[in-house]
Amino acid sequence: MFDNRPVTLARQHPEHAEGLYAALRDPQIYAFLDGGPPRSVDDVRERIERLTEGCPPDGSEIWLNWTVFHGESIVGSTQATIVKTGSASIAYVLSPTVWGKGVAQRAAELTMAELTERHGVSHLLADTETGNLPSQRLLHRLGFSETHREGRDIFHARDI
Repeated sequence: MFDNRPVTLARQHPEHAEGLYAALRDPQIYAFLDGGPPRSVDDVRERIERLTEGCPPDGSEIWLNWTVFHGESIVGSTQATIVKTGSASIAYVLSPTVWGKGVAQRAAELTMAELTERHGVSHLLADTETGNLPSQRLLHRLGFSETHREGRDIFHARDI
């Protein structure tokens, strides 16, 4: 069931911590992710503050993080790590309240557009666990192809 409320991204900011905490507390989200739900709003805020630094101390990567809005509601986040070769790894984490509504696809499309238009990225990477069929289908719809498998991880790539 698709929902016609707009999906938008905003650069992640500490003021998003409360909304992200509420959106990302559901344990279902972590079935295919390392770790579990955030422990507190303060933990989310601290993570955002760490990530808004923009890169590791050696400058080898650029970290970009966005909060995903569905209408006025915060429903998750997308992120990218850009390396000097001009490629970027992308990821998304969304609340189960929007699963199956086209929100993940739109958020990923907006993330990819930002990366290509503002950061000159020409090659995208993503990975999923073997059991995460919805994410695998989404990556396929977005034009990614499987490149290889390592253990429980399936790696995907797309040129732009």
